[in-house]
Amino acid sequence: MKFISKYIAKQFKNPVGFGGRFATFMMNRQNWKQYQSVIDNINIQITDKVFDIGFGNGYLIRKLLKNRPDKIYGIDISSDMVNLVSSKNREEIKDGKLQLMLGNVQDIPLENSSIDKAYTINTVYFWQDINKGFSEIKRILKPNGLFLNVLYLKEFLDKLPMTQFGYSKYTFEQIEKITVESGLKIENMVEIEHGKSICIIAKKE
Repeated sequence: MKFISKYIAKQFKNPVGFGGRFATFMMNRQNWKQYQSVIDNINIQITDKVFDIGFGNGYLIRKLLKNRPDKIYGIDISSDMVNLVSSKNREEIKDGKLQLMLGNVQDIPLENSSIDKAYTINTVYFWQDINKGFSEIKRILKPNGLFLNVLYLKEFLDKLPMTQFGYSKYTFEQIEKITVESGLKIENMVEIEHGKSICIIAKKE
């Protein structure tokens, strides 16, 4: 059981091979309310440049491309996911509507003040340096740009066997403090499931 939990945690962090594809498929099914919270609150405009942090199998990217933003950028630490999503969205990449990058949130290869809206779903647990990650997000956001951070709360994650392997878990108070100290202003907190998951919407002033 310990081996299985450790393997699942590893695949959720960095999906690789068939196991990675299955893990991201399961995440899509389990986290649909979290995906919907982004769709409901991101309010994409046709002039927006949008940034997906940890896009996995690209499920939400495909959804948001239907809103016809100016461009979606995405970054993921898994080369398998970058290759998979690239192969599924060749036309969008060719047309300049989508750009995917291999990398992590602590070192985002985008210019200062270049992004209108950024979001991430269930990735903050795996950031090596959460403060550096938030600093990078603030750097790339335009003034009044939004960051939507969707996550499961510590009290829920503590109940799951896999989260003892490689997860950094946060209470709402902890993630609120990190957000504010990064220089972002919290505009809203959407409770997705009571005591379980939230979407924090923050703005760069």
